[in-house]
Amino acid sequence: MHQPYLNPDGTPQDKFFVESTGVFNTAELLINQVGLTPGADQNSKGLFIKLNSFVESIQSVPFDWYEVKTTNTITGEQVSYYSPKVVIAAGSTESPKLINRSAVYQSLPDHIQQLVGFGLTDHPVTGESQAYVSSVGRNSSRIDLSRSDHAKLIFYSRGNRDVNGHVIYPFNIEMNVNHEYWHLRNNDLSAEPIVDDTSKNRVDIKFSFGNCLDDENGIFSHANDNYTPDISFKRFSNLNDLLQSRFPALAGWSKGQQEFFDLLNQTRNRVFAEFNDVDFVTGEYGEGTGKQWPFGWGTVHHSCGTLRMAWKANRNASFNNESVVDEDLKVRGTTGLYICDMSVMPISTAANPVLALAGLALRLSNHLG
Repeated sequence: MHQPYLNPDGTPQDKFFVESTGVFNTAELLINQVGLTPGADQNSKGLFIKLNSFVESIQSVPFDWYEVKTTNTITGEQVSYYSPKVVIAAGSTESPKLINRSAVYQSLPDHIQQLVGFGLTDHPVTGESQAYVSSVGRNSSRIDLSRSDHAKLIFYSRGNRDVNGHVIYPFNIEMNVNHEYWHLRNNDLSAEPIVDDTSKNRVDIKFSFGNCLDDENGIFSHANDNYTPDISFKRFSNLNDLLQSRFPALAGWSKGQQEFFDLLNQTRNRVFAEFNDVDFVTGEYGEGTGKQWPFGWGTVHHSCGTLRMAWKANRNASFNNESVVDEDLKVRGTTGLYICDMSVMPISTAANPVLALAGLALRLSNHLG
């Protein structure tokens, strides 16, 4: 949870957020459920979080139980917890690190061990294409916009194919109208102000692609302490890799740079053509003066794949069942060790993974009781 009002020692200054940044996120849901909101009943049923504890490893003990070894991050005290079922949900970086430090790793076949921590993938998302507009629609369908109007729209690809069987639009489009409401609720007040003409309506769109798992990316344990991760992740700014490897695996097609720029710009122009008095803030996608290079270095905010379930190397491949977890999210060869986070995903979806995570939670619920 982001707290911009803390002193260097971590204590609050004169205020403290009880809501997370963003319109909605998982952290906010957990905060409300565990009762961090003032006045909540601390004795009711719900989720309990053990604070100031670091999970060191998970070890097998007799009768198919597991020992969760933890260290108190303040006192250094080591405490163990025992359960017949354990769920790891530390994310695509920390979950494989934990598996590597646990006895279960040694029990995995060699070819499965080689998958732990590898396949790290995110969905490539372009930089925003922005413009000021006055209204949307034509004639009697025209709708005037004001700065108090806000909207977030998602254009989902139908997956239609061209005559060669390739996916025409292997991306979704996210569009925001006056997006400050969506991105900047309770934002860090110490951040630099965004350059903006608040007398006008601003619309931005960005293209979000899916991505098959990439075995050239991975999480390595640091040689010195086995805690700090070394992350190998190819930069999305390397457009040649996307065009020659990633997008062919996802959509089947191979395009040159200019073909790709043309696809983005033609689609961008179709979207903005629905608005009136369009005044572009950003240039077209492309290379050179006045153009916008589509992708940055890449991020791992929606990373996945480091503890994969059954997966496909590309859209035309058969499912590969050599995986770290099975379709019940259970680590192979174990009786009650599950993983429920983005690390098990067999593909990085074009859309943000809210529904995917909900689906994983529902699948996990079938095996817990």
